[in-house]
Amino acid sequence: MQLEEEQKLHLEHTLAWLRRELSEMQLQDQQLLEKLLQLHTSMQELKVECAYWESSDPSRETIRARARSSSEDMGAPVPTGGSAPSLKGETSRRNSIP
Repeated sequence: MQLEEEQKLHLEHTLAWLRRELSEMQLQDQQLLEKLLQLHTSMQELKVECAYWESSDPSRETIRARARSSSEDMGAPVPTGGSAPSLKGETSRRNSIP
């Protein structure tokens, strides 16, 4: 009888831990979605601005403008080492098992 009770308590503890982890992951998913939407909006705004400037100066060299507007040259430089920067206020995921 005692073994069954211990197994039941262990199972309940494990399920509670899984529920907490799932809840945390759902929150992180929501934060990532919000960040993705912000980035998408920013990219759209930059595309509109770039198109405006390209069309407003017809004497500008198209090849140079196209080379500079490539995705590799826009925004912040890509980090070359270490871990990716985390979102503001985001805690990193841990691999913990109860």
